[in-house]
Order: sequence, then C-alpha cells, then structure tokens
Amino acid sequence: MKSALIQVSPQLVSRLKAGDREAFRAVVELLRKQAYAHALMLVRTHEDAADLSQQAFIALWQHRGRLDPERPLYPWFYTALRRLGLNRLRDDGRRPEQPVSEAAGWLTPVSADADPQQQLENSEHARLLEQCLGRLNAADREILVLRELDGCSYAALAELLQIPQGTVMSRLYTARKRLKNELEKAGYEYP
Repeated sequence: MKSALIQVSPQLVSRLKAGDREAFRAVVELLRKQAYAHALMLVRTHEDAADLSQQAFIALWQHRGRLDPERPLYPWFYTALRRLGLNRLRDDGRRPEQPVSEAAGWLTPVSADADPQQQLENSEHARLLEQCLGRLNAADREILVLRELDGCSYAALAELLQIPQGTVMSRLYTARKRLKNELEKAGYEYP
C-alpha cells in the first residue's frame, strides 16, 4: 500500500492563509500529483483530471482565508476537488465515460528489482484492475482507490468523504464485492 495522504505543515498553511504566493506554489507542488490522481479516479480522463485539479487549486487560493492551520489541509482540499468532480460528472452525465489510457500507469507498481517477465505480469494485472475499476460507479472507485491505493484509514476516509466510519466500512465491503465480481467476469483467477 502507498503511504497515506500528504501532510502540509501548519506553518505553510498559515502562510498560504495570509496570501503568501510562494507558500501557495509550495502547496501546489506538494499536492499536485495526489490531486491529479484523485481527480483522474473521479472523472477518468486525463484532460478532465488536469482541469479538475487546477480548478481545485484555484478554489484553494480563493478560499484560503477559511483555512485552519491547526487542521490537516488535504481533507479540506479533497472536499473541494470531490465536489467539483461530482458536479462535472453530473453535468456531463450525457457523455459516455471514457476509459483511462494505459499510459496513465497510476496502478502499475514500479520496482527496479522485478525482472522483465514480472514487470509484464504486473502491467497486465494493473491494466485488468484499471479496466475493472473503470466499470464501477464513481463512489465505489473513489472509496477503493482512497483505501487500497492511498492507504487511507477508516477515520481518514470518514473525514474525506464526510460520512460515519460505519458507512465507510459498509461502502468498502460493497465496493470490494463489486470489484471482485468485475474481476471474475474479466477472467481473473485468484492465486
């Protein structure tokens, strides 16, 4: 599992809140990859994910006065990103979803130790997982990616998604079951 969500220091958040443009640039640099990956998980196209993460950073700058340096920044930022993404999905409901390009590589583990055969197998498993995740609804994809790929705890998921921990566990159970069904339909054989 990857490490949990990126933490931004309270000092940097204080500087951002005060309107320090260098602090904003530093926050963007810290969060941009994770923001893009989470946006991609929501909207599923590179163009939309780049646009969505940029909109979320604009919202961060515009609403910086509301930030509390004593609270983690990413949950606030993720809420803005998520709302923008869900609004986009709602507004684009008539447009069919497009699969994420294989070039994304966001599910392919990178290991210098793996031999070429192992890298190929990892790539094929990642591609299958990406396709099956793509068949799930946005809510299932979101909770699975945040838990299984980002390593968010149940408490962090409850805060990010603004739902009780019991609901987190229930949604995870359901999402895992749906993903397992999609993997089985795709012919994945469990070791």
